[in-house]
Amino acid sequence: MDDSLHVRLRLPSARSTHLAVRRVCMGLSGGSGMLAPPPPTGTASRRECRCARIDHKPALPSFVIPGPRNRLMSPPPARTRLRLPPLLALAVSCLGLALVGLGCGSDTDNGDTPHVPGASTTDATRNCGPTEWTGPAAGDPSGLFVDITDKVGLDFQRAIGPLGTYFLPEINGSGGAMFDYDGDGDLDIYLVNSGKSPKAVGELPKSLRTENRLYRQESDGQFTDVTADSGLGDTNYGISCAIGDVDNDGDPDVLLTNYGQDRLYLNDGQGHFQDVSDAAGITSSGWATSAAFCDYDRDGRLDLFITQYGTELFDGHKKACDYGGGHVGYCSPLEFRPSNDVLFHNEGPGKNGVVQFRNVTNAAGIALETARGTGFCVVPGDFNHDGWTDFYVANDMYPNRLWVNNKDGTFNELGLQTGSAYNFLGRGEASMGLAMGDVDSDGDWDLFSTHFTDETNTLYINDRGQFRDATEQWNLGLPSRRHTGWGVAFVDLDHDGFLDIPLVNGLALPCRWRSTDADRQGDVIDLDELTESGQARVADPVAYWEEYTDRNQLYFNTGKNRFVERTSQAGDFSRSPNTGRGLICGDIDNDGDIDLLVTTTGGRARLYRNDVPKKGHWLRLKLVDPKHRRDAYGAELIIVCGDKKHHRILNPASSFMASHDPRVHVGLDSDHFDRIEVLWPDGSFQRETFGGGRADRQLTLSRGQGTALPGDNQNRRSSRE
Repeated sequence: MDDSLHVRLRLPSARSTHLAVRRVCMGLSGGSGMLAPPPPTGTASRRECRCARIDHKPALPSFVIPGPRNRLMSPPPARTRLRLPPLLALAVSCLGLALVGLGCGSDTDNGDTPHVPGASTTDATRNCGPTEWTGPAAGDPSGLFVDITDKVGLDFQRAIGPLGTYFLPEINGSGGAMFDYDGDGDLDIYLVNSGKSPKAVGELPKSLRTENRLYRQESDGQFTDVTADSGLGDTNYGISCAIGDVDNDGDPDVLLTNYGQDRLYLNDGQGHFQDVSDAAGITSSGWATSAAFCDYDRDGRLDLFITQYGTELFDGHKKACDYGGGHVGYCSPLEFRPSNDVLFHNEGPGKNGVVQFRNVTNAAGIALETARGTGFCVVPGDFNHDGWTDFYVANDMYPNRLWVNNKDGTFNELGLQTGSAYNFLGRGEASMGLAMGDVDSDGDWDLFSTHFTDETNTLYINDRGQFRDATEQWNLGLPSRRHTGWGVAFVDLDHDGFLDIPLVNGLALPCRWRSTDADRQGDVIDLDELTESGQARVADPVAYWEEYTDRNQLYFNTGKNRFVERTSQAGDFSRSPNTGRGLICGDIDNDGDIDLLVTTTGGRARLYRNDVPKKGHWLRLKLVDPKHRRDAYGAELIIVCGDKKHHRILNPASSFMASHDPRVHVGLDSDHFDRIEVLWPDGSFQRETFGGGRADRQLTLSRGQGTALPGDNQNRRSSRE
């Protein structure tokens, strides 16, 4: 077979509510123009296994659409089979060629044509990982971000391994949070650690700390390790965390997701945390990833959504995979059993005085067999303008899920119906990180999902609850194809009023494996056999991780439905390739702009100060509901400046295994604003208006202190327009 893009289209039957897709091997022998059958489970490429659904129906007559893809790229788009007359088939083929030609995201009219060094638009998928750095040298003050990790005393190193047994949570990474745990007005940093892999050979260095770590920010901007005194030095195999005041006592609490039992720590308001997991009913135990707090039923208490990547216990995770050419690596997620995500309802204080959580996964309709997947990230938000919080989940190699709130404690999964399950080719992707925000300034919460090398990251533009893939139109397609994306955010980095994109990259499959058939996953290798053969060890961990490095990227929103990549100007944030995973955003130095904290798989966390030249001004907003004594998670804001409206939401959960600064940041093109409208998250549809004033400061907006406006659902909708 040649190296063309082979596409087979099948229309869904009248009884089918999903697009049936089938992955077919590319590059296998069998003659030009012939379609090979899909390989059996466990023998396909990791990339070729990335499908939404397997269709085993008999083959139908098909046609082939050639395109600029080679056999080592990601799986072809959904192969759709059509029963078409020859001339109509030819017409559709020509249309396919036209679409491929338009799929580079170029826009010669506005000068924003994306450019990837060393990559051609006709053969971009032969490229992988970081190119040569062409930006300013280290120490050059023109860089947009400056690494201040060592300067401020942040010394976190993720502990994993010893390497060699290819425990999948190793490569997936871990995350952390920025939050003010002690209430002194500045952000502190919490970083989640992992520890020894369950089947690893040997021991970790004694000098390597394996517990999670809490860093308190001092008045001079330095960070002090206060882990021991805080009680947050959890030693389970940590993955991520969520921050929220679950008992409405005015202090942020911490939920940890683990490979194993998840843990809940309550803040006593004096800088100490107590593990109340068992007493509070946090019973989830499995392979958790991200988590988010929100009040989905509008009762004033924060509920909890936890994504699950799989169901394997420690003893069940005993496999590595053969990629050929002597390469052994991490297995595809499809080698593990998918799982349902978990939803806990906050019941308030129990008889023991501790906040109680009840697992309502089944009752809420989330435990559907057809909704199993490998959940990486969840973002809560009202995506359809009905005043109730929904959940969007990024799944690795399974369809993304949009859980729409039925307003009675149950949810419907409407990813397919709303256009948010697949990309515009009807194709499920390797979704890892998520950003949520209003990138087109129309009042809807748009989504951006990061993906694997040879896929593109995907931008879903929201139009009143219906989504469309606008990746290519916004110039986000081609520049992302060579990278593997993880943490991501919509934040205004240059204060022009438009949301930009910092993006953290790191490979999960070494680039040099992709130059042969080595990226075609072969047999599963039992770890006992690997250990007995003496191959379950890595002699040089530094060299090992070097193969997984990639370069972080930076995109700026032009305000004209386009992004422009400025990675080469990003300075320290992008200069040195890393095995990036988590991206945590917040104004760490309280100077009015958003700084970036990056976690890596097997290295140090890095803190980058924002030195981007500013085009305008800023506001930093803290939203509080005195009745509940906490940040008003889910509150929606409109900051009005003349004829411009900036829509924002208080939601610290997004990116990848991250919890951001809970203060809302907005960039302005004026040094004054006219007013701020707040829609509080209790479903009353009552908007409250706070008067305008000068920019460049922090404001606390407390419910009841503004001017209340009578509201209903129609008023809410019109306020977005």
